[in-house]
Amino acid sequence: MRQALKITWKELVSYIREERFWMLLLMPIVIMPLLMYAPSLFLGWLDQQGKTRVLRVAVQGVPPEVVATLQENRLMPLETDDPRRAVQRREAEVGLVFAQGRFTVYDKTSPINLQDSAAAQRVKDTLQRHKDKLVEQRLRAGGLDWADLEPFGLETKKAASEQEQALGLLALLIPMLIFNMVMAGGQSVALDATAGEKQMGTLEALLVAPLEPWKLLLGKGLAVFVTALFSSFASVVGLALGSFMVYSGFSPQIRALSAEHVPIGTFALPASSLTLILLTAVLFSAFLVGVVLSLGIFARSYREANTYLIPLELLAFLPMLIFFLSEHLQPQIWHFALPGVGVVFALDGIVKGSAEPGQLALTWLCTLVYTLAALGWAYWSLRREDVIFRN
Repeated sequence: MRQALKITWKELVSYIREERFWMLLLMPIVIMPLLMYAPSLFLGWLDQQGKTRVLRVAVQGVPPEVVATLQENRLMPLETDDPRRAVQRREAEVGLVFAQGRFTVYDKTSPINLQDSAAAQRVKDTLQRHKDKLVEQRLRAGGLDWADLEPFGLETKKAASEQEQALGLLALLIPMLIFNMVMAGGQSVALDATAGEKQMGTLEALLVAPLEPWKLLLGKGLAVFVTALFSSFASVVGLALGSFMVYSGFSPQIRALSAEHVPIGTFALPASSLTLILLTAVLFSAFLVGVVLSLGIFARSYREANTYLIPLELLAFLPMLIFFLSEHLQPQIWHFALPGVGVVFALDGIVKGSAEPGQLALTWLCTLVYTLAALGWAYWSLRREDVIFRN
C-alpha cells in the first residue's frame, strides 16, 4: 500500500506544479461564481435604477390627467409625433400612445426578450393604478364596491419544498456544476498518468519494476480520484462563498431582481444534504476514474486518448439534457440505475430535499457496480502486453 501511495503522491505533486492546477482551483472558486452572480447583480442594479430614477416617456394623444399621473411617479412625459421612433432612437426609455380608448406601450427591449423592461413595467403599473382609481370612482358613483367585482380571491403558490425555494436558481445550478466539475476535474491527470507515460515510454519501466499491477493502478487511480473530488468540492465551496458574499454586500440588487424575475437564491443546504452530495460525488468520481483510466491505458498516445474522450464528453450532455427536461418527465425508479443519469437525478433530489432513500440507495449501488466494472477493465488492460506495447 505504501508503494501505491508514493505513486499517488508523485502524480499529485507533478500536477500541482503545473499551471493548469491553479486554473482548476480558480475556475470553481472564483471564475464560476463571478460568471454566475455578476450578470444577476448587473440586472438587479438596472432593475433598481429603473424603479428609482426619472425616466423619459415619449407620449402622443395622452390625456392631461394621465400626464399628471406619470409626472407624480417620476416619469417625464415628452410630447412627440412618433413615440415608437423616439424609443428606437434612444430619445426616450418608453413610448406611450393613446388612441380610440386604448393605451399602447412601446418597450425598448428586443423581440426575443419575453419580459418587459423595468421602465415599461413602471409605466404599466402607473397606468394600472390610474385605471383602478377610475374604476373605483365609477363603482362608488353606482353604490358598488370592489368586493362586488371579486366574489372570491385567487392565489398561486409554488408546491416546491422550502429548501428548493430558498435555493432558487442554485437548485438548478448545483447538480449541473458538480456533475460537470467531476467530469472535467480528473481527466488531465488520468491521461497524463496513462497515455502520457505510454507516449514518453515511462509506463513500461514501471511495469517491469518490482511492483504489482494493481498497486500501480491503485496509485494512479487515487491521484485521479482526489483531483476529481477536489474539483467538485471546490465548486460547492465557490457557490457557498459567492452566495454569502453576494447576499452580504448586494442584497438590495438581489431583492430587486428576485421580486419580479428568477429568484437567485442562497446557499442554504443543511449538513445532511451536503453529506449526501459528497457521498454521491465520491462514487461518481470513482466511476469516472475507472472509465478514464481504461481509455488512457488503451490509447497509444495522449492525442488518441483525447480523441476517445470526445464521444464520452458528448454522452455527458445526455444526463444534463434529461435533467433539464425533468419537469416535463416523471422520473421512474429505473432512471436512478442509469450511469450518469441516476447521479444527476440523485443530486437534484438531494438539493431539492425530495430524494427518497430507495432512489439514493439504487443510484449508489449501481454506480458502485459500474465503478468496479470500469476498474476491472482498466486492470485487465494494464496486464495485457498487446495493449501496453501497442504503440
